[in-house]
Amino acid sequence: MDIRKLVHVLGLAKNLTFSRASVDVNLSQPALSRSIQSIEAELGVMLFERTKRGVSLTPYGKVFTERARKIVLETNELRRDLALMQRGEYGELSIGLGSTAAIVLIEPLLDYFAEHAPQLRVNIKRGERDALLRLLLDEQVDIVFGDIALLEDRNDLLLSPLPRWPSGFFCAPNHPLANQSVVTRSELLNHRISSIALSPWAMADLSEYFEQSAASFISFRSDDFRDVEAAALGGRMVAFGNKPVFRGSIECGALREVILDPPLQRSARFGTVSLAARTLLPAAIEAKALVESVFEGFSRASMSDTVSSLVHPLR
Repeated sequence: MDIRKLVHVLGLAKNLTFSRASVDVNLSQPALSRSIQSIEAELGVMLFERTKRGVSLTPYGKVFTERARKIVLETNELRRDLALMQRGEYGELSIGLGSTAAIVLIEPLLDYFAEHAPQLRVNIKRGERDALLRLLLDEQVDIVFGDIALLEDRNDLLLSPLPRWPSGFFCAPNHPLANQSVVTRSELLNHRISSIALSPWAMADLSEYFEQSAASFISFRSDDFRDVEAAALGGRMVAFGNKPVFRGSIECGALREVILDPPLQRSARFGTVSLAARTLLPAAIEAKALVESVFEGFSRASMSDTVSSLVHPLR
């Protein structure tokens, strides 16, 4: 049934004269009359009684207009919601975040959508990369931000690398390594090291740098960077990770970077992961742009050896 004809019926039901109703619905009187006759013919019942004094609703017309008002209202709401979705301001967005991404992205993502899309429902899924990829393939998340190492050959995934920054080792001011200008690899390995669970690529990279298996010298692991940070803050361990993750503790002096000789050249390989065969929602595209901005800010800060909370709003 044509929604426009419902609007015509409601216009006539409201005004009860073709002259006023035609102005209300922006049609000529003959065109409005043809529209009303057409829907009556389609329904097989008379919706209006026509007299010289005007028109009135029949019992069928009263039932019809009651339902028609709800249909038109819902249709208008649907159009509004779809328009909001096109602007990324409505609907539901599910985001998967790896451990590092969760630390640096939760706050800017939630702040951004709270300000610019308060009607958007945002769901955050944290987890290990392979678990997040399964959620993505099952279409339970729309987009994943995390480690993309060794995913380049996956034809079912669309990868977008994010700006990179170097990884490093960090300790508390009261740790024995804190006041050394440079630290050798062997000196570092004399101390306990904490880290999140690393990808095979990261483990292989660390093993190459230290010329021994990384699994042999990482004595504490957690899926949450906050546990790794806590272990370092107590002065008991050296934390391995990305500088932006520990930026708060570094800025207040609670952690210091261990300067290695030779320097560790490893940099994190983060990126955006989505399904190759699925079009991203506008809200997901906005999230991706925001994440790229945040990572670019941290990358620039790392290159200049400064750490600051750099979140660049897009609007």
